[in-house]
Amino acid sequence: MLRDFWESRSVSFEKDYGIRQKGIIKLVNTTAKLIQGKNVLELGCGPGIVASYYPKTADIVGLDFSSSMLKRAKKRIRKLVLGDALSLPLRTRTFEVVTCFFIASDYAAKENVFAEAHRVLETGGVFLYADYSPNDEHWKMRREIQPALGESCDINIEEAEELSEKLKHTGFSVNEAKLIRFSAEFRLERYVKSRNEIQKLKESNPNLWKTLKTHLENGRIEREFILLISRK
Repeated sequence: MLRDFWESRSVSFEKDYGIRQKGIIKLVNTTAKLIQGKNVLELGCGPGIVASYYPKTADIVGLDFSSSMLKRAKKRIRKLVLGDALSLPLRTRTFEVVTCFFIASDYAAKENVFAEAHRVLETGGVFLYADYSPNDEHWKMRREIQPALGESCDINIEEAEELSEKLKHTGFSVNEAKLIRFSAEFRLERYVKSRNEIQKLKESNPNLWKTLKTHLENGRIEREFILLISRK
């Protein structure tokens, strides 16, 4: 189950935040004016790292379905709610801003997340959506490497145009689409965990191993996030 997976990942997720931290800071800086001074619901707040970069004038409520994530978020977010983004335990038209950063790719039916965000937003409220771009090199490799090693990679990444249509279908007006680009440190252990996996990858997909080796030599990986700014 998805919830069980994230319950077990709270510590490792926080430790490995460096691969997205630079992009998160750029993302928050881009949206800060829309967040400052507002009451904000953060869907899938995780350990609260993203919220720690929000303007201090914002009144943040962090929601997550993982109790272990919320336990770690306590030091960063004052108001926390245990709940599922697919069925929010919150009143209709409560928030001025709802953020949905890097959680919707866990769901094939993103419209269900969008519909709940739309419900709890005030009329005229802002919905800030960010997720991985199909051009993000980290997930491009993960989505190739894991199947090559006989593992599943259940992440649902979509183009900005597809996401915009789903937001419009849910009732949002999409005002702006941006790409957040940055580079991150490349670590081989994020993709292959042992010599056996390296050998298996070399044998099953030599071209993919060559790409991985190039990144290893460069020591960097290029990342790309999609940001959509919408209103109810």
